[in-house]
Amino acid sequence: MARQPAKGRQIGFVVGAIVVLSVLGLFLPPQWTQLLTRVLIMALFATSLNIQVGYAGMLPLGHSMFLGLGAYSFCLLLVKTGMPQLLAFPLALVISTAMCMIIGYLCLKSNDAMTFGLLHLAFNILLSTLINKWITFTGGEVGITGISRPSILADTTYFYFFVLAFFVVCYGVIWTIVNSPFAKAAHGLRENEERLRFLGINIARFQLVIFTISGFFAAVAGVLLSMLDKGAFPAYITLTRSAEALMMCLIGGMFSFFGPTIGAAIVVVFGTVTSIYISQWQGLLGIIILACVIGLRGGILGRGRKAGVSGGGS
Repeated sequence: MARQPAKGRQIGFVVGAIVVLSVLGLFLPPQWTQLLTRVLIMALFATSLNIQVGYAGMLPLGHSMFLGLGAYSFCLLLVKTGMPQLLAFPLALVISTAMCMIIGYLCLKSNDAMTFGLLHLAFNILLSTLINKWITFTGGEVGITGISRPSILADTTYFYFFVLAFFVVCYGVIWTIVNSPFAKAAHGLRENEERLRFLGINIARFQLVIFTISGFFAAVAGVLLSMLDKGAFPAYITLTRSAEALMMCLIGGMFSFFGPTIGAAIVVVFGTVTSIYISQWQGLLGIIILACVIGLRGGILGRGRKAGVSGGGS
């Protein structure tokens, strides 16, 4: 019975957060609206990573490749085929998800967590190198530029609400997933893989499903990011970007559903504001991470406990 009031509080918190975000979008100046748009996109990216890290106990070290795949697939479809954005968006997600399944299948050929992490990292490096060197196709180090948004989304405020709508829908889907019986098996995978194997669950297939879901939402974030920046750039797919997503999960709390969102807000806002005054702002961010790891076990919202079936708490 105590579970119902807790869930009611969580729903109330979510509704309140949506209202606040909507009001902020109406009254913030354009530069802050754009920053908040970036926070929402990176929060979705970090939450997609947390499906693997926080809920399933997997170790993906190159998650930014799916952010990059979404962005580059979308921009290349626009530039190379002249396809309307309304069609390019879903097709980019189909391409990215298919690539995610192939990469996931190859990474999960080994049952060892460290080997999985290293293979994941290797694919990230391979894709990053390919994007940087294939100048005639991807634009190389310059990236793909000059992508314009549809006229209805050209305004910063309208685009913010477009991103907010995707953010809410994606979070609703992820919330449903992590509160489903499927999530119980994911927790079992994190806690005791051998027990699941004993129960007859195909571990590799189950991990591939988790991997694909996680990669899909990262690709959604990638498409939205390319629309925000009006292009696709090699920085999307670097190891630094992958590490950034892990930082967001660590700071906010990887064992809490909303932890990566808090972490994303801190990293994006802190990085944007402090980079104006301090060139080596990453050093200060490192101090924040140390404080969260040492002083706040499990991150700001983690409270030192692991995510439960109810979505990991608030």
